Amino acid sequence: MMCDECNRSEATCSVRVIAGDTTQVRHLCSACMAKLDRGLSGGQIEGLLANILSAFSERPGETRNEEDAHDAGLMCANCGMTYLQYKKSGRLGCTQCYTAFRTELEPVLQQIHGSTHHTGRRVLTSEHAQKMRMRQEELTREMNRAVAEEDFEQAAVLRDMIRALAEEENVCRTPEM
Repeated sequence: MMCDECNRSEATCSVRVIAGDTTQVRHLCSACMAKLDRGLSGGQIEGLLANILSAFSERPGETRNEEDAHDAGLMCANCGMTYLQYKKSGRLGCTQCYTAFRTELEPVLQQIHGSTHHTGRRVLTSEHAQKMRMRQEELTREMNRAVAEEDFEQAAVLRDMIRALAEEENVCRTPEM
């Protein structure tokens, strides 16, 4: 079996990458495995992430050369970055790259994050909302501390307080009809 990375030498090692429900096995030659080891021990995590992303984005049935030719042809019109450059660096060139490489990125994002839509925090516009969030975060820290100390009654009280704050926040956000 040939090395999945360089596609030139015989694979002598296997690396298993597990992300959520997906397991990917990469077969590497001794030189590529040594390069991976040096990157890990030297703190060069970007290269490792790029390799992991390329492992998830490989299309079944395509050879490495066909895949590289396909990926090299994809380019962001805004910054000029190719998808092949992204795969090697693990970084996109600009925000428009998400649109340019959407077809290739969606399955990767789905596998890694479990979703293709951002579900982060919403922007807090009022001082009251900011104070409520800070209070919720404070109560959450206290609840975690109570759980760690096995004071489950106090943790339950704090949990209920957090839920009440969340309910109050939802009521404040709901528009009047």
